[in-house]
Amino acid sequence: MIYNSNQIFGKVWKVTPAENGKYIDLQMTTSEKDGNEWKNSSWFPRAIGHAANSLKNVKAGDRIVITKSKFTNERRENADGEKRSYFRFIILEATIQSDSGNPQPESTPAAPQLAQAAEPADDCPW
Repeated sequence: MIYNSNQIFGKVWKVTPAENGKYIDLQMTTSEKDGNEWKNSSWFPRAIGHAANSLKNVKAGDRIVITKSKFTNERRENADGEKRSYFRFIILEATIQSDSGNPQPESTPAAPQLAQAAEPADDCPW
């Protein structure tokens, strides 16, 4: 299990709220620049708790900022009895980004901002 408290910026493509309102399943993408080209990653996270409350008005095309999340790689047995590994991305806290690029204020408190290093490490690939 990996907990993340760094900001993740993404674009939402599909929103599927649960009928009981306890969670929201999303289809989203994130991007990073590698040299002169952008590389995209597609994700299918589930927003729960505070994130589900603050993202209740999210729609396709919105940009979001994820401030707390959890990643797991779970082993389960499928119908054939074969064990498989399933990646899960859970959003614990997030906000919808406004047109100005700033998160929209929500009723839940925002996660504390992490201090930025004075200079980024040159050998860091991301």
